[in-house]
Amino acid sequence: MKIMFVKIRPVKSMSVKSMPVKIMSVKLRGFTLVEVLIALTILSIGFLAIMRSNVFNIRSSREASDLTLAVFAAEMMMKEEIAKGYPQSAIEEGEFEEGPYAGYRWKRTVEVVEFPFIEELKLVTVEIGWREEKHYTLRTVLSRY
Repeated sequence: MKIMFVKIRPVKSMSVKSMPVKIMSVKLRGFTLVEVLIALTILSIGFLAIMRSNVFNIRSSREASDLTLAVFAAEMMMKEEIAKGYPQSAIEEGEFEEGPYAGYRWKRTVEVVEFPFIEELKLVTVEIGWREEKHYTLRTVLSRY
């Protein structure tokens, strides 16, 4: 803030030769085009980073959901095999046609395990696949006794 003295011409009845007058110098200054462009560039980079992380989170959530369904399907098939009793050696394959597991492929393998001093052990393997490259495998060993 500046204080300037300005000479004022006296009016007929005024005898003051000079009188202090307060003049405020106000500079209106805006942003330059370069500053605006730099700010927009920084904001857009930040926005793109947020969007990219959001897409990654959605993809991760989908993969976790698919894996959870595969685990439930494998456990269900394993429980069915155990409920049948001591299984015969076999290989079965198929695909779930309906329900929450629709589109998932499965393969159930029962094979004899050779182990010294223990007879009649079977290795039961259930493999669940989805999409082309994803799969989950669950294994257990069963005994007749």
